[in-house]
Amino acid sequence: MSKSSIDLEKRMLALAVFELRSMLSSYIGVADGSPAAVAADFAYALHNCALASLEGKSFSVDEALSALERLEPTLGRRYLDHIRKVALDEA
Repeated sequence: MSKSSIDLEKRMLALAVFELRSMLSSYIGVADGSPAAVAADFAYALHNCALASLEGKSFSVDEALSALERLEPTLGRRYLDHIRKVALDEA
């Protein structure tokens, strides 16, 4: 796969995260445990990384994973550990 294809794939996924954050913005911080609220908080936690990617800048995967830590009460430790392992290619 060419570098430009990889960059376009990364941009597409970053755009999806950023757009999901925008679409679900009315659910950010709503503590009702609904799937929409959980997805909103997940997208919000990663939207700065998505923006950096869209701007051609790098971001720290460790910082992105740390941003998700505040969701542990909702998502659970096991799920966050799974995200970490997959993101760091340890799965």
